[in-house]
Amino acid sequence: MKSARIHTYREPLKVEEIPKPGMPRGEEVLVRIGGTGLCHSDLHIMQGDWASSIPVQLPKTLGHEVAGWVEDVGDSVPSPSSAGGLVKGDLVAIFGGWGCGACTQCKSGNEQLCNYARYPGVTDDGGYSEYILVPTYRYLVKVDKTSGLTPVDLAPLTDAGLTPYRAIKKVRHLLGPGKIIVVIGLGGLGFYGMQYAKILGQGSVVIGMDRNEKRVQDITNAKMVDHVLSISSNAPEVREQITKITGKGVDVVIDCVGAENTIKDAFRILNKGGALVVVGMFGNEVKIPLVPAIVNEYHVQFSLWGNYNELCEVIELAKQGKISHNIQEFPLSEINKVLDMLRNGEIKGRAVIVPEK
Repeated sequence: MKSARIHTYREPLKVEEIPKPGMPRGEEVLVRIGGTGLCHSDLHIMQGDWASSIPVQLPKTLGHEVAGWVEDVGDSVPSPSSAGGLVKGDLVAIFGGWGCGACTQCKSGNEQLCNYARYPGVTDDGGYSEYILVPTYRYLVKVDKTSGLTPVDLAPLTDAGLTPYRAIKKVRHLLGPGKIIVVIGLGGLGFYGMQYAKILGQGSVVIGMDRNEKRVQDITNAKMVDHVLSISSNAPEVREQITKITGKGVDVVIDCVGAENTIKDAFRILNKGGALVVVGMFGNEVKIPLVPAIVNEYHVQFSLWGNYNELCEVIELAKQGKISHNIQEFPLSEINKVLDMLRNGEIKGRAVIVPEK
């Protein structure tokens, strides 16, 4: 099968033929891939930015946002008449936090926080390929084909659509009429984040912010949120822009970038008792102004991915047509070209890599 693999840090991926996974055993499921979302995390892995904290044994097939169809199942996978039962041809989204199942985090439902977790595209071969072997059916979300959703729709939901959902749920108690929530970074994660802010915000005013002027204009034209602001270098100071709209600061900031400058912007606009949730990982460190943080009782949280149940909730929202998608499809053979586009900020929404037929 064809796979796009990293052999050396800071080098392009190699699209090459590798052996297709063998017959699944036990609870394993072989999935024929229909789409894999392209994530900035892949760029960080390729550059070796996280080599000390998230080691990757090379070579490796990247790609952790994966959906497709069941190709074959192991002999311990339940029959279709049972809970979790699967047969060949079933449409599935792959939950990417493959926990041990026995530790405290796994037992609490947060498999993605497991100390022994495996992740497609990091510890195991991922989705920039034609097939992927999933270690257990328990990490597959079966989706009714009558939903109208495709693997291309589902793949980004497993990360870009899941991560901001969990983040906003963490601070939902701070939202409601008269409250203001800001989403910083309106790309892959932020596109979904804005929609969740509307759905979960309980009447809050939703403001989107981005440094990409074209993206700001597109979101403004689409009227997805109440206000869209530019935080480019030539834009007015962010606190000034916010004050003009709200007459005060904001109550919640969801930072889908996580760079030093966006975190600094977040602290500039938070109200007393306001909350910042960081999900983006562009930066290297978080600098918090200590005295203002204490005096104003800021709440600062970090949020990693999401759990299996939250993915099911996100997919249910998609099935009900309550969230929209902004997806560009590309063939596997163009993976390096598309990675360059992502690096240069030329992707609208989420790019999805599709194996050639």
